[in-house]
Amino acid sequence: MKAHYLPPGDPPKVSWLKNLANKTPTYAVVLDITPAEQTSIDNDAAIYEYIVITMQPAYKTKVQDITSFKNIMRDGPLGTPTPLIPAAPTLPAAPTMVEPGIFKRVAKFVQRLKSHPNYTENIGEDLGIIGGEMTFEQSELKPELKGDLDANRPKIIWKKGPFVDSIDLYVDRQLNDNYEYLTNDSEPDYIDTYTMPPDVASVVYRYKGIYRIGDEQVGQYSDPITITVTRQT
Repeated sequence: MKAHYLPPGDPPKVSWLKNLANKTPTYAVVLDITPAEQTSIDNDAAIYEYIVITMQPAYKTKVQDITSFKNIMRDGPLGTPTPLIPAAPTLPAAPTMVEPGIFKRVAKFVQRLKSHPNYTENIGEDLGIIGGEMTFEQSELKPELKGDLDANRPKIIWKKGPFVDSIDLYVDRQLNDNYEYLTNDSEPDYIDTYTMPPDVASVVYRYKGIYRIGDEQVGQYSDPITITVTRQT
């Protein structure tokens, strides 16, 4: 499979798109970039950065807060103080909204730039629109998970790699090989906020994962890992 100039993963795509938007004014005259094209790339870069860098982390944190709240309400020992309902995230005002298909639109723009008679490889390098050649076997992709604790919560450590977009994580809380879907995580690492059952001193959870490219699972499931959590007194 040929690797595109576009990097894998959302945060690298944000940086790539910002670089393109910031540098195209330099070549506006040379490559006949119109004000409408520049406005389009600026708006695409702004809204994509807002979604990936501002919205997603804020909502991811709140989802974990809500999961923790749910677990306490469901399984908390009798007499546990009632926690506050997690508030919705507070976000800054959103940039100008754009139509769907940001990177399809950008690809057409890049293709036009590269077909311009004044285009050179030096310009392409500066804009980040020259890709290398790499190959990989999709069927051989396999996550390597590691386990740790974060504030006595299971922490699943994983690497994104150069080709994948996210990972689906599964958990077996009974150690009976009956895995349940846990979450889709796009940025390493993931902290499991599941509340320990009451009246137990420790628990052992088993986890496995499989990569995603776009909306499809690819490759093989990871080898399972186990994480032990001991109740803090």
